Amino acid sequence: MKILIVHNTYLSKNIGGEDMVFRNELQLLKKYLGDENVFSYSVSNDDLNIFSLPFSIWFSFSHYHNIRKIVRDQHIDVVHVHNFFPILTPSVFKAARDAGARTVLTLHNYRLWCIAATHYRDGFGICEKCVGQSWQGVWKRCYKKSFFLSTVVYLAFRFYRLTKAFDQIDYFIALTNFQKKKVMQLGIDEKRIFVKPNCLELSPVTVSQRQGFVFVGKLQEDKGIEVLLEAWRELDDRFVLTVIGSGSLEKTLKSRYRQRNIIFKGQCSREETIRSIAGSRFLLQPSVWYEPFSLTIIEAFSCGVPVIAFNRDTRRELITDGINGFLAEPGELKKVIEKALNWPDYEKLCSNALEKSKEFSNHVVAEQQLAIYRRILEA
Repeated sequence: MKILIVHNTYLSKNIGGEDMVFRNELQLLKKYLGDENVFSYSVSNDDLNIFSLPFSIWFSFSHYHNIRKIVRDQHIDVVHVHNFFPILTPSVFKAARDAGARTVLTLHNYRLWCIAATHYRDGFGICEKCVGQSWQGVWKRCYKKSFFLSTVVYLAFRFYRLTKAFDQIDYFIALTNFQKKKVMQLGIDEKRIFVKPNCLELSPVTVSQRQGFVFVGKLQEDKGIEVLLEAWRELDDRFVLTVIGSGSLEKTLKSRYRQRNIIFKGQCSREETIRSIAGSRFLLQPSVWYEPFSLTIIEAFSCGVPVIAFNRDTRRELITDGINGFLAEPGELKKVIEKALNWPDYEKLCSNALEKSKEFSNHVVAEQQLAIYRRILEA
């Protein structure tokens, strides 16, 4: 089979999980299918022109023609899209179908139903008010906190739905069973959904001694960093938290939480981040939105580091309480962290975490992905 992987990458200074998954899957598929059978087409938000965006966001004729040509010239069987917004637009799905290929979209977020892509609104919490094509996201400036950009994005997605652009997508890949159930509630037919987790090529770092706790993620409200730091205010100096990441709340958090047991390291390289995770006793994952997946949890597990997270959504599928980490109910995060510090069988938590990570190794997930492609072509 011949595969074309398509992705609209984010800003190079702010590489996200989607970008890492795209790169990893591309190399992985080339390894399994050969360079001659796997192609890629990507654009970067580094090249985004905010002034031309209101005109190009509806349909990209240039990318439509480019992808249609690749599919025809290379006899592509499946076009697998990771992210199409905002530069590529749904033109990629029409291009693939017009050229005779099947299409599949990985649902890395909830962009099809929410202009913020998260079903979360700062200062409000989980929000699904826009599912029925409401203007709430515009009034609340949910896209980059801009009324103008929120208006443009809202109108663009309404246009996509009116023109049935998403009907050009043959299948969807949900990252967990939780996400599959959620998108079914949002209107996608179960027969069009496959479940396949993300994977990464991991090179775990082993350390002689682990100490402290670590948070890795963007410093913004939906990642739960403020909830975590509020809990940390009540913990004594035995509990040392290292915060890795940057974001819109960085300056505010550094000013508000000036404690000896909270260390802000800012944005770190991937290598330094993995070393920090491997050297910690626990990773904290306190996100408060519907996380489709969490690469940081898998990275921690691969280093034999247990994870503490909220008892919700996909984290229930990754973490078994008291086995490879701990799940905390709302309002009980401090209590769970205190319990974890002196857990009597910590080494067992670590070995179980390492064992769980094997479910998301490249070769295991690659076989699942190839099986999905075969089922798509047999349908």
